[in-house]
Amino acid sequence: MTALCKDIFVKKMSDYGTSWRVMRPSSLTDQIYIKARRIRSIEEKGEGAAKVNEGIEPEFIGIVNYCATVSYTHLRAH
Repeated sequence: MTALCKDIFVKKMSDYGTSWRVMRPSSLTDQIYIKARRIRSIEEKGEGAAKVNEGIEPEFIGIVNYCATVSYTHLRAH
């Protein structure tokens, strides 16, 4: 799972650059909250209710990568 998260993180960095570096930590934690709410919604409605190709695993991967981003930006600031 760690390798998958890292692979996705690197690909997104390639696609979007380091635009997340200008985000405030609260903006990043908001994104983590949004992912967590999405997981709850999928669990309550069932994965079959999703209208696009998504599921719980991609949301967890997003949380892991946002947490890595928050950690990195926090360490850089201190």
